[in-house]
Amino acid sequence: MKVIFHYDCGPWLDTQLKSLAAEGLYVEVCSEDDETRFHYLLKTCDILWHVLRPVTADHIDSAPQLKLIQKIGVGVNTIDIKAATARSIAVCNMPGTNSQAVAEMTLGLMLSVLRKLNAIDRQLRETGRWRSPAVWQDDLGEIKGRTIGLVGFGAVPIILAPILSAMGARVLYCSRSSKPDQPYRQVSKAELLADSDVISLHLPETAQTRHWL
Repeated sequence: MKVIFHYDCGPWLDTQLKSLAAEGLYVEVCSEDDETRFHYLLKTCDILWHVLRPVTADHIDSAPQLKLIQKIGVGVNTIDIKAATARSIAVCNMPGTNSQAVAEMTLGLMLSVLRKLNAIDRQLRETGRWRSPAVWQDDLGEIKGRTIGLVGFGAVPIILAPILSAMGARVLYCSRSSKPDQPYRQVSKAELLADSDVISLHLPETAQTRHWL
């Protein structure tokens, strides 16, 4: 079967993908930026391994043999589900596969903002000096002692919350359903917005969640 991996990949991953030919999967790697080649490959592909760039009805119409769109990740909001359904093309995702990576990235972004790492890195590269200007000092902070508001409490917050708590943060969450097995306090949207020093969104993009904040 012919497969399109619609993303860039390094040498190691490219070798792994090519080795799948022994199992009958012939994988073509196509950069998300190469729309011309993507349309060309769609003409004969059976399976699309989709990462981020939206899969539109036009793409689906260009793929007469397409049987499966496999999301390499979780969110399927970047796939035209209606167009796929009209063609009886299966759409699958991979819940939980990137939860640890997303939790770690979220923690890294929180620390970067609280410690102004981007600004300090830029200053160090430009001036060769490591210093915090006085104007920054009142805004610098730590996770410890902060109130962190998590919006949604699925696979990623379940990993992230105990890490934040162990670092000394107070964790609140706002979710459609309560999590009685978790030691964190569930609050309303209004209370979370009023009490949190840092707010982290962990919601699928839907008509109901768009513009939540």
